[in-house]
Amino acid sequence: MTVIANANRPPVSVLVTDLDNTLFDWVDIWYRCFNAMLTRLVEDSGVSREQLLLEFRQVHQRHATSEYAFAIQELPSLLARHPGEDLVERYHAAIDAYRQERRTSLRLYTGVMDTLSQIRAAGAIVIGYTESMAYYSNYRLRRLSLDGVLDYLYSPADHDLPGGLTPAQIRAYPASSYELRRTVHRHTPRGVLKPDPAVLVGILADVGANLDETIYVGDNLMKDVVMAKHAGVTDVWARYGVAHEREAYELLRSVSHWTDEAVLRDKTLTEQDVKPTHVLENAFDGLLDIFTFVPFTPQPLRQATDERRNQIIDVWKKVVDVQQHFNDLELRVRNLALTGLVALVGFAGFVLRERVGLVAFGIAVPLASLVLLAGLPIIFAFWLMDRFWYHRLLYGAVTHGREIEQRARLVLPELGLTDAIGRASPIRVWRWELRSPRRIDLFYAALALTLVVAACVAPWITIQPHSDSRPSGTRETPSVTRPAPDRDKGSRPSGHAAETAPVSRQEKDGGAAKVPALKAPQESRP
Repeated sequence: MTVIANANRPPVSVLVTDLDNTLFDWVDIWYRCFNAMLTRLVEDSGVSREQLLLEFRQVHQRHATSEYAFAIQELPSLLARHPGEDLVERYHAAIDAYRQERRTSLRLYTGVMDTLSQIRAAGAIVIGYTESMAYYSNYRLRRLSLDGVLDYLYSPADHDLPGGLTPAQIRAYPASSYELRRTVHRHTPRGVLKPDPAVLVGILADVGANLDETIYVGDNLMKDVVMAKHAGVTDVWARYGVAHEREAYELLRSVSHWTDEAVLRDKTLTEQDVKPTHVLENAFDGLLDIFTFVPFTPQPLRQATDERRNQIIDVWKKVVDVQQHFNDLELRVRNLALTGLVALVGFAGFVLRERVGLVAFGIAVPLASLVLLAGLPIIFAFWLMDRFWYHRLLYGAVTHGREIEQRARLVLPELGLTDAIGRASPIRVWRWELRSPRRIDLFYAALALTLVVAACVAPWITIQPHSDSRPSGTRETPSVTRPAPDRDKGSRPSGHAAETAPVSRQEKDGGAAKVPALKAPQESRP
């Protein structure tokens, strides 16, 4: 795509943007969620609003974030009122109120999605840089459908979990459900925050950006505009996102982890003090009127020789080979699991036909049912190996391949296989989007369900023996084969035949009827 820059609209190939109050109204979202939770806590606990605000501020400052998910469990007033109780269960209504508001209030500013889409369509890259911690930033990108719209996301790592908890213990869904699929998520150095320009400079070096073609957009004069100036990139102030004069900001300030000095500085710093280079008065889409967005080529690739480009291609091909290797291993594991299922069902059918069973506590259990149920731990072992072993290795190879493609996509656009497969992989079924981890779960769940259903049906199956068409209740009379007459002894039946001849029903009842004598055929003599 060739773009001719307007003389009055400088070319930009890299957009670095703040998230909170730049792409969406974070203060309003935070206020609605926190206020709903706080109001319900006051009602349910009987603790005053002022006391809870003071304790929330202490907790937030201790963990250096105003979005600490375990704050309720650390509030001294609640701990004193309910010693030894599970405060999450006790105050679940307050937590539910928070989540409900989060679902309804989280939305992008008008025009943000269209603007970002046009910028990416022009070939420029979009980088998100935020001070919100990893989990919350990740969650908002997924909920706002920004995964893949932003090429990179840089945020601090998550805060430590309380009481030695691990992420797996608090997650309700598989780990892959909490990960960005297409946006590359990287963490900023711990303890280094805005407006330190070192972080921004490091981000631009990391992606190979040209400072002359980079702009930074943010709503905070000190944290965003001043930082951009010190980093040597063009600054853009999103005035529409300023929230210092709103009631919601006052509640945030009262419980925030920010120091009083930082809050005072933000409120007193003026536009005249900072003199931003560009200003977005009303909306994010004003960027399209100020700049011409052009394709991005990483600095290392701009200066790369043909030999270096061939090396990149060779590395990419090797990564794709690794992806194919792990994908093939996963398919083999699933084929083995399916083959094992068929073998178990076949063996269970044989045992069922032979009517082999066990009696335990006076209850007869078909051996076929036990054979089928014994297959469940085998299916479970296959699922563990597939889902949490080979699939994780495949996911790592795919992530690395996507990073290579993102860096080289404008110089070597043919390197797009990994991204193309990632786009085509999800399957939407009604309201659900089924990605590869969920499809793996469904596959093995279907195998396990087949075994369980077959094991339950087995006791009700009866294999009938072969029988003729004689009506039930009719006594079967064995057939008698009378021997041929002995040529040497005439036509008289042998003694053995006479002794074993059956007694007719008439003889048994009264003896009146007699069996007529058997007449031997005439012997023919020469």
